[in-house]
Amino acid sequence: MSDVPFQSAVDQSRALAAGEISSRELVELYLERIATHNPVLNAVVTLDPERARREAAEADAARAAGQDLGPLHGVPITVKDSFETAGMRTVGGRVDLKDHVPDQDAEAVRRLRSAGAVIMGKSNMPPGNQDVQADNAVFGPSSNPWDTTRTSGGSAGGGAVATAAGLAAFDFGSEIGGSTRIPAHFNGLYGHKSTWRSIPLSGHVPYGPGVGWWTDADMACGGAQVRDARDLVPILRATAGTADHDAGFSYTLAPSRATKLSDFRVAVWGEDPSCPVDSDVAAAVDDAVTALRAAGAKVTIRPASLPVDIVTNHRKVFLPLLFGALSYDRSGLTPAPNAALLARLLQHPRGDAGPALLGTFQSHYHWLKAHTVRNEIRQRWFEFFKDFDIVLMPVTPTAAPTHHNKLIDRFGRPYEVDGVRRPYWDQTKWNAVANVAGGPATTIPVRKGRSGLPIGLQAMGPSGGDLTTIEFAALLGREVEGFVPPPAFA
Repeated sequence: MSDVPFQSAVDQSRALAAGEISSRELVELYLERIATHNPVLNAVVTLDPERARREAAEADAARAAGQDLGPLHGVPITVKDSFETAGMRTVGGRVDLKDHVPDQDAEAVRRLRSAGAVIMGKSNMPPGNQDVQADNAVFGPSSNPWDTTRTSGGSAGGGAVATAAGLAAFDFGSEIGGSTRIPAHFNGLYGHKSTWRSIPLSGHVPYGPGVGWWTDADMACGGAQVRDARDLVPILRATAGTADHDAGFSYTLAPSRATKLSDFRVAVWGEDPSCPVDSDVAAAVDDAVTALRAAGAKVTIRPASLPVDIVTNHRKVFLPLLFGALSYDRSGLTPAPNAALLARLLQHPRGDAGPALLGTFQSHYHWLKAHTVRNEIRQRWFEFFKDFDIVLMPVTPTAAPTHHNKLIDRFGRPYEVDGVRRPYWDQTKWNAVANVAGGPATTIPVRKGRSGLPIGLQAMGPSGGDLTTIEFAALLGREVEGFVPPPAFA
């Protein structure tokens, strides 16, 4: 049983279907591991063991009666604490929601339950999804299982830790600027950002209860973090599709463009002067290129048609869109604190504080300018993906940094790339490419860095091409290191 907690969700589903293990036994195994390891990791912040046991028993009974609950029948999972869960506390990292217990499931959670998943608990995150580490004043920080002095990443950091440390089969989350991909990279997982609007976010509550049912944040997407890339397929099949209130819009998963590495056309964008990467990330790019060429893939390094200026224009496009989306959030921010924050940061500007403030208080005209450029960039990506299937690029410039306890002063944190100080929010730049384009992206754990921490890369594809990036990640993952359980928790 020692390897069962780290099996893929697909393998666990097969074992459940074959009667090799019951859902109740699998839940008990994970609950025991949570009791043992979570006090150190602080990944799972709300747990309902009795409900999990009851739902697992119901899943076992349904199977015994010949009923099929769906592609995740009896699989125990965690869900990011920004999704409402009926009868289970949903805090979203916010002090004002520390006792919030919804009376209904978010749409994605409802779909996961309908597919048979057993939701054991909720995973940690920053307040309102607005950080690249999972830390908040309610629950504190989640720690990286490869080195507990390091951050889990964010915003879906708790779920990445839970998945990597074998506390759940997988974690279902969300992102707006790398929130699934950054923690997956830091913790050695496959993480997926879905095509924009393919997974309904009704009941996602960074804006607060109620609002999340009618307002999706711009660029926000559903996603998941898994130990095997192909686990993402049943997750997407369970959750993707038109929302009930979104009449006239439809979404269907397109088949993968290729099923062998030799048939993939891969553009490699491994470095950019506006967001330099360290030697560990550069080595991961080299390893991946070597593996791809050995497998016969068509590899082109930084083709001329690549829309690379999205990283250069990070402040002109992504930040206005991001902070325009986040400006609706008033989690603990009243007009008075906003005015005080504005005055303080104008007197002592640092990092991306200026663009953040401009984005938060921008005019609609200013936002429209960024939106127009976004649409032009999306069209350029559409044309680009006529000739390429995948863009392979870094996730962040380094492996997981150390914890930072500056929860309020998010722009005054130290961050270095090979000894050179860089803006802390450079960690979102490579991820912003897919968020602006609206297409899917999947992280692949490639190797360990000098410090022994995981180093991943991401594969971005065309809008609607989720199965293409997932299949590519699965195939490349076999040729590089792939997922490895963190030794201290194996």
